[in-house]
Amino acid sequence: MKKILGLDLGSNSIGWALMRETDGEVSQIIDLGSRIFNKAVEEKIPTPKNQKRRNMRLGRRVLQRRARRKQRMVNYLISLDLLPQALSNNFGQEKLLNELGDPYELRTKGLDQQLEPHQFGRVLLHFVARRGFLSSKKQVAGDLVDDPDTQTYLSTLDRKQTKDEEGQFKADIAEVYQAIKGNHARTLGEYLFNLEVGKVKRNRSHDGGHLRTDRAMYKDELYKIWVTQQLYFDLPNEFISEIEKIIFYQRPLKLKKDRVGKCSLEPKHYRANTARLEVQKFRYLQDINNWNILNAIVSNGLN
Repeated sequence: MKKILGLDLGSNSIGWALMRETDGEVSQIIDLGSRIFNKAVEEKIPTPKNQKRRNMRLGRRVLQRRARRKQRMVNYLISLDLLPQALSNNFGQEKLLNELGDPYELRTKGLDQQLEPHQFGRVLLHFVARRGFLSSKKQVAGDLVDDPDTQTYLSTLDRKQTKDEEGQFKADIAEVYQAIKGNHARTLGEYLFNLEVGKVKRNRSHDGGHLRTDRAMYKDELYKIWVTQQLYFDLPNEFISEIEKIIFYQRPLKLKKDRVGKCSLEPKHYRANTARLEVQKFRYLQDINNWNILNAIVSNGLN
C-alpha cells in the first residue's frame, strides 16, 4: 500500500495530511496537522520584512551605476584633454574638481562665453550625476527615477501611493519650470546659479517643497552649451553623441515576455496571465471538480 503526503502551504502556515492509498484511491487518513509560523510581512502592513534590505540594495545599484557613468566620462574626457590627467586617480578627485570652479557658474558662463578645456570638461562631468527624472510610462515608478533617494522611497509604497507620488514629482517639476521662466533664466543651471546665497542647489528641500528636475531640462541645457562651445573646440564628429550616450543612456525595462511558457492544453499559444478573469474562473472550476466526499470505504466526486 502506498502512502501520500499532502501539503497546503500558506503565508504563515503549513497544513499536512498523511493518507493511505489502496487500488489508486485514498482509503484512510493516517494523520494530519498544521504548523504556524511568523508571517514574512509586517502585521497590518502588506510589505515583506526584507523590504528594507531590498531598498538598500536598490540604492546601492543606482549609486554603482552612477559611479560607473562618472568613471567612463572621466576616462573619455581625459583622452580628449578636457580634464586633467590627475583625475584618473580617484584619490583627491573632488579637490581637483573644485579647483576648476563652481559647476553652476561654469554652466551659466558656457551658454555665452568660451570655457577653458578643463572647465568645459567639468561642466560635462557635472551632468553625469544629475540627469533628472525620466518617466517610462509604466506604473512601477521605482524604475523611473535616477535618484537613489527617490527610488528607495517609492519602492516602499503600494501601487496607488506610487502613482500619487509620481504625480507629485511631476507637479514639482512643473513648478521648477515655472520658476526658471519666472526668473528669466535660459536653463536650469543658470536658474540655480542665480539663486540667492544660502538657497539649496541640490535635490532636497526647496522653498518648502522639493526641487525636482526632469531629463529634458538637462538635455536642453547640454545642447545650448554645446552650440556655443563647439565654436571653440576641435572635437571628433561623434563627440556629442558619445557624451549623450554616457550621460543619458538608460537600460530598457525587463518585461520578461520571453520567459512566458506555452500552454499545456494549447501548445501553439502562450499561457494566459493569472490575473485574467478566464484564468480565475478556470481555477475555481478546477478546484470544485477536484473536491471529493471521503468516507472510510469509498471516495466520490461531487458530480
